[in-house]
This record gives sequence, structure tokens and C-alpha cells, in this order.
Amino acid sequence: MKKKLFAIGTAVVLGAAMFAFGACAPEDDRNDGGTGGTSSNAFRFAGDLQELYGGENGYPQAVLVAKKSVIESDSAAVGTMISYMEGSAQYLASASAQEVVDALAPWYTEGMTPTLNAKNLTSEVIANCSVQYYSAAEEATRTRVNDYLAELAAVDATAANAVSDSFYYTQEPEAGEFSATYSVYAPDGAPALALANAVNGQDEGFSFHIVASDTIGAQVSGEDPAADFCILPVNAASKLPGSGEKYQMLGVVTNGNMYFLTTGENAAVDADNLSSLVGKTIGVVQLANVPGLTLRATFAKYGIACQVMGNDMQPASDKVNLKAVDAANVTPAGGCDYYLCPEPAASVKVAATAGK
Repeated sequence: MKKKLFAIGTAVVLGAAMFAFGACAPEDDRNDGGTGGTSSNAFRFAGDLQELYGGENGYPQAVLVAKKSVIESDSAAVGTMISYMEGSAQYLASASAQEVVDALAPWYTEGMTPTLNAKNLTSEVIANCSVQYYSAAEEATRTRVNDYLAELAAVDATAANAVSDSFYYTQEPEAGEFSATYSVYAPDGAPALALANAVNGQDEGFSFHIVASDTIGAQVSGEDPAADFCILPVNAASKLPGSGEKYQMLGVVTNGNMYFLTTGENAAVDADNLSSLVGKTIGVVQLANVPGLTLRATFAKYGIACQVMGNDMQPASDKVNLKAVDAANVTPAGGCDYYLCPEPAASVKVAATAGK
């Protein structure tokens, strides 16, 4: 059985291509404080959580881990997977959205409806999903992940754990052939895009599985976990395989896909005017999870007070008010001044309210 070599011809990731992903939505959409000539009831992009949190690098949203037994027994397979990840950003920048949809389609769990499809996936949405590989072998990556986990834990002590130094894979994998077939899991949604280059170029050395996001943790849990390689949210990685005993982190693969939407004359949000959100209400999709935790950590960085609103709470005039909403209720008539929404839903909302 012919296998890929570690030194496969994956193109070097271009630094300049790195973030179309960090500066995700088009500048004229994200930074236009007016309505852009559209109806006052139409959504428009009004800010980029990735930039607010971490500049062009965003935040370490999802990471790739590998089973330690695979690392120890088949370094060439690890090297091949890393090579695929290193080429992901360039592949996604050059492939059409339809090519990406078609590449991923065979690997979804039978019967599930993918979040990403031909109707909602565009080149802009792909860029907004911030797929870019940062190796755990780099000290800057390890520091970035450690700092982010600490910031999430400061917001909610149950949200993330500190990870051990042994959690990070810092070796140089060996080049060579490998003969086994390894399982690779990723959750539905933006993190699945990180697999696109791998499934496009893969041979029989890997079996891919894109599963419902609420089942991804199970793939790295238990006595005999299913995943040889797995993409999962970094906070979940910190709590499940974060000891480094069964899995090690190879690198960060996605760097955030959350955007502010607003209507009317509300200003676009940036680092200079973030305090203008005091007294406003933000509807947050997944407030209790990484998106909401990252938003709260961002406000803490800027020294801005915020509160999570319960059912009977009234908005405070001296804090930013955060309200949990699901994506279906992100509407111009939903009663919030701003919404924090993930791609691809954010672009779908903007297009739908503009009548496109």
C-alpha cells in the first residue's frame, strides 16, 4: 500500500496569506459605521472578536491532538498530518468554496446535516473561519494557548484547565512511509475546514470522520479512545487529554470565527471604542461556551465590566450586558443592540436581511 511521505509536496504556508483570516470580513463591511446604503433593519458586520482579543492571530479556538501511542510508534504518520495542516490555509485560499464542500462531504457522519454547505460557504466565509496552523513546537504557540486557557479560567473556573508541559508535542517528526491507517476526527462547523487540505490530498493512510460538535469530546475519552488524531476546542482539550498522558497537542488549527452584527446607526466596534458598548445589550450565540467566554475575557483585558443577564435581569447602564441567544433568534428585531455570531451564520444573516 503506497503511503504519503512526510516530505510530501505541501506548499509552504505564506505569511502574507496568514490572515485574510485574522482580518476576516471585508473592510468596507466590518468598519463602516453607517448602513452602507442598505435598509436600517439590515444586519451588517460591526466588529471582529478575533482582532479585539488577539490582533491578527485571533484566539486559539481549536487544536489538533494526536494519540501518544501513534506519536511513539509512527512518527511518519504524525509528520504527514502536520504537513497537511501546514498547507491548509494556502489550500483554502486557492480552492473554490464548492471544491471545499465536495472534499468534506463524504466524511460527515451518515444522516447529519453539515453546518457548511454550498449555499452558505463562500470564499469570504472560509477566510472568516481563520484556518491557520501554529505548531506546538513553537514557544509562542505554547504561550498563547497557556495564556488563553488562563484567561478563560479567570472568567469561569470550570471552563478550562492548565495543561502540563508534556501536553505539547515539540519533537521533529521523522520522514518516511507508514503502513497503518489512522482515524482522524473533527467537529462539524468551522474546525472541519482544517481537514480540507488533508482530505483533498489523502491516500489510504487516514480515515476521516466529521461528527456532531457535541460528540467530539467522546472521541478522545475512555480507556480506548476512537481518535488517533482529533481536532477539538482548546478548552475541551485542556480538560480531556490535557495531561499529556494519552494525547499530545500538535498545534492550533483554527483561530476564531465570531463576528459582531448590528443595524441602523450603531457604530462598528474596535479596540478604540469598545467601551461604547457599556449600557448596550449584546446577544451572544453560545454565551456559556468558548464564544461567550472569549468575549468576557476580551472585556476583562480592556478593563470593561460586563454582566451575564438572567431571564429576569434588566440591562445595567454601567456594564456591557450579555444575553444568551441561539442562532435562529439573531434577527434585527431581536431586541439587542449587537449580536456576536459565528460564521457561516453571520454571513447568512447579513445576506438575508439585505434581501440577497
